[in-house]
Amino acid sequence: MKKVLLLSTVFIFAISTLTADFNRMGIPDSAEIRRSCAESWFYDDVKDLREKRSELRKNALGQEFQIRLEEAGSSFAVVVAPQMKLDVDFYTENGIERRTVDDYPGDAAGAWLLVRNALTGKPEQIKLYFTADSSVYIQLTPQNNKTLADFVIEGLYAARGVPVGVPFENLYTASFQDIILLTEKSLPWQYANTQKGQFQSKLQMIGVIRKNLGRIAYMDDTCYDENGQLVYISDGSRRKIESNIDFSNLVLVDHCGFLKWVVDGLVEPLTGSRLYLKPLRVKTVEYDPLGLNGVLDQKENLSFTLDWCRNLAAAHVSIRTKRNYLWNESGTDVAIEPFGSEVSSEGLSQAAGYIKNTGYKISALRPVLYVLAATEPAFGYLAAIKRPLRNNSKDPEFFKFDECAVIFPFFDENGRFSCVIFENGRELTLNAFVSKYSGCFVHLSRFLTETRFFPD
Repeated sequence: MKKVLLLSTVFIFAISTLTADFNRMGIPDSAEIRRSCAESWFYDDVKDLREKRSELRKNALGQEFQIRLEEAGSSFAVVVAPQMKLDVDFYTENGIERRTVDDYPGDAAGAWLLVRNALTGKPEQIKLYFTADSSVYIQLTPQNNKTLADFVIEGLYAARGVPVGVPFENLYTASFQDIILLTEKSLPWQYANTQKGQFQSKLQMIGVIRKNLGRIAYMDDTCYDENGQLVYISDGSRRKIESNIDFSNLVLVDHCGFLKWVVDGLVEPLTGSRLYLKPLRVKTVEYDPLGLNGVLDQKENLSFTLDWCRNLAAAHVSIRTKRNYLWNESGTDVAIEPFGSEVSSEGLSQAAGYIKNTGYKISALRPVLYVLAATEPAFGYLAAIKRPLRNNSKDPEFFKFDECAVIFPFFDENGRFSCVIFENGRELTLNAFVSKYSGCFVHLSRFLTETRFFPD
């Protein structure tokens, strides 16, 4: 016998079907549709659902959704997915023809899934997608007489097992706005802030750097000093170039010099000169001189690019605020810990958060940057990369900061997470960067992006 779903009057669910379709994040809402189809779709056995054809229904705003069954292993899901318009290339006898077709992705913003056990029919989970990135979602799980909520970003839990205070089945017809109101103090909704128009200065800096990449030529141990003279980073002495090639139109820098060139492009419009070199080499990590790291540091300078990035960021803050800050007073170190555990095929594991003077595992960089794009839209990041000092070493004690890059995370005009990385005067994708430094660590120092950005 089919159950009839009743909404409890003690909850704050919207009464009007029209209001249920509105939410402050502007995603399509299927609450009204789920209310009308709950009895026929959410309680039937899987064998009965297999005989049902998918249905198309519209909410009061005219937004179309598809209701369908999907099976996977020991579970099945009833999917209520919003309509998406996709441009698809068709190969015809006259060539390639582009057409717009309707699609109903189960992980699009506004998609709602009820997952049930295929053998027992018991409900296991509700999944809600609310951004353009399918790796970001809410999942609601019944546990005894309680409902628990998880907030997942890129396979990491930003919140896990948060009580919702509503019987699980009541959520079958809850609107997305209802879910927000029920969890606004317990789930990190600030991480879902993917609004347009917040990244103008960041995008302008990306554009300027891109236009200048053809001028960048790598030269080891090289940067420009405060007077624009080419010098050795290691000792500050003047660098002479004995060559018949005309380098006057090129920017000659190594990986550290490239980052200084970027920050100088922010500083020079404010001061009329570039940053002094000597303060950028000041040590920010002190090792026990009798310990292994202390001995290695005397030979290898284990924290060089970490020191460089920290001091660059602190110098920019000092000039922008007209107050002198040391790196540890500047607030530029990124040390957020937004994730508690990791979702994987092997179950849950503890997610490595920020490690002092080391940063984050490269495997956690993407979700960390996602959170930073949502919570710090005006900032870019100087990244110091900590790599193994000895082959096959997995112990951070045997790592060395010897590479660096500048990173700009943002959300594009469609609300999808994106990231631009520049290293050694070249642009890399985030995937390429993570792959290149697999098994390494990345330490981030934030700097405020500006529209007044004029690197020489």
